[in-house]
Amino acid sequence: CHNFLNFLQEPVLAWTSFGPTAPPIIDYLKDILRRYPDGGQILKELIQNADDARATEVVFIHDERSYGTESLWTEELETYQGPALYAYNNAAFTDEDWKGIQMAGRSVKRDDPNRVGRFGIGFNSVYHITDVPSIFSSEHLGMMDPQEKVFGERNGGFRWSLDDAEHQEVLLNMSDQFQPFRDIVSLVSSEISDNLYDSDKVVELFDSFIADADLSLLFLKNVTSVSLLHISEDGAVNTRLEVKSSVPTDGVLEPEEESVTEGLTRFKVITVSSEDQKETKWLLTTCTMKEGVAEDLDLLTKKLSFLPQVDLAFPCGEKRDCSQSRLSCFLPLPNNESNKTGLPVYVNACFGLTDNRRHIKWQEEDQRHDEHALWNEMLMKKVFPQAYIKIIQDAIKLAQKSILPVSSVYNLWPDLTQIQHKDKWHALTLDVFHHLFRQNVAILSLAKDERQFISPSEAVFPCNGPTSTNILSAIKRALVSCGENLVTLPASVANAINEAYPNPTTLKHVTPAFLRDILHRTGVDNITKDDKLSLLEYILGDKQYKELEGLHLLPLSDGSFRSFTYREEDTALIDSHEFPRVLLPFCKPFFIPHDLTPACSAHLKELARRSKSK
Repeated sequence: CHNFLNFLQEPVLAWTSFGPTAPPIIDYLKDILRRYPDGGQILKELIQNADDARATEVVFIHDERSYGTESLWTEELETYQGPALYAYNNAAFTDEDWKGIQMAGRSVKRDDPNRVGRFGIGFNSVYHITDVPSIFSSEHLGMMDPQEKVFGERNGGFRWSLDDAEHQEVLLNMSDQFQPFRDIVSLVSSEISDNLYDSDKVVELFDSFIADADLSLLFLKNVTSVSLLHISEDGAVNTRLEVKSSVPTDGVLEPEEESVTEGLTRFKVITVSSEDQKETKWLLTTCTMKEGVAEDLDLLTKKLSFLPQVDLAFPCGEKRDCSQSRLSCFLPLPNNESNKTGLPVYVNACFGLTDNRRHIKWQEEDQRHDEHALWNEMLMKKVFPQAYIKIIQDAIKLAQKSILPVSSVYNLWPDLTQIQHKDKWHALTLDVFHHLFRQNVAILSLAKDERQFISPSEAVFPCNGPTSTNILSAIKRALVSCGENLVTLPASVANAINEAYPNPTTLKHVTPAFLRDILHRTGVDNITKDDKLSLLEYILGDKQYKELEGLHLLPLSDGSFRSFTYREEDTALIDSHEFPRVLLPFCKPFFIPHDLTPACSAHLKELARRSKSK
């Protein structure tokens, strides 16, 4: 049998008292709810619990129907006969789960780093919605009553067993009481939460979750489907949302045993069906630090029972606003500024969170000795750079196989200008680049074949500064034709190299001097007329006119070119307002073209003036 919240699950002791046992439980729960997020985060917590139970499907059902009140266990339950919010998943409670759900804030998962809901707080968020949550799973039905108003004093709940003959008789006779698919929504009088959940509040709850729907399954291990259903008072069923995830078989890269980490990169497709359908393909990388690499991290891993793993997810095929990228702790953290990174990837890890699970702890003044804050700092310092390098290098492998566009490889690079005001993420990004550049691996795409990559030390970088598109294209064609390792890269990548490469002065850039040397060596015979004119304008830019000598790039009006020499046969004429070319009609072919760009004409006139002065 599966789980439901009004919930469904396992073997039981006949007529066993069931529920939270600590006397100050009400004050404890009130304190949790003051700090714990209301809204869509409640649904996320229940999804996390389902993921820990290895469920693959989760369905939330907002049922506006009310049920009968004639045959109830006790008349105090009459108030709780609907409407209801169901939370269903296709896993089953274990004995440990039944025990753990009664231990408010004392999670039985605490020592298991592979389980998300390790903090004993997540389930208690349902007390925002109801005073009497019910759990139906396997052979048991349990009702929680921490206020002890339903089952009597010092009875915080009750659990029935479906395989107990006496319990079966009760369940059959009290048919109104034990309807499935029900969790109480209407809070008439509560000492736990001041919220009053009506139908509109549940709609808001669903709306809040829908806002993060495309991120909800991104980092979960087991859950692959979440649905939100609405049942109206007349019983009509409407699917408000369905989110599904799948892992395509193509593009999965075999796990590699790297020196300090182990990891895996694959695609994950998230399909969101609501009023319309949206499908997003993500590149997802998981990176775990091996034991024995970082002793201080190993010690905290064992002490906190956390997992030294960082996941990165990148949306393929779309250019997302990096300012909206944010952190996840298996499910997305609340959409506030402190959880936004400015990175092109979404970051997930087993973070140490504040007790309301809204924020990540960092080593600020009031948390300098907090072990959870220290863990987060170490995780980001030691594992995050390795994960980022891996996703870039694996994206390159997929681009080389034509599985991923080369543009996606560069879109993965963080833009330092986008995060310059986020000090922590700016520093972490620089750390990523320092690690990446120290390895001197092939990360830059060649202009002659974009699916070939070379290291920065082998590359020829495009020219800096403002240059026209025609000139850039001409330079590219000239350098590619003569076999130079010219790379193409967007401004954000160039900026990263300028800021973070250890010895930027050792890199080769296209400059007028560099291009003149290439043209001297290779000649210009195979270059088109238009490209020659563009190249000429560029190499004149630094006014090193002496270095032009011997280059066959001096243009004439008849479309031909001469060499820059002092020989009489290479003479070219330049007119002026005082001496227009019409005065020498028979020399027209020997004038430079009248339609050169202003910059090129000005340089040639300056060259003529200097030559004349000699």
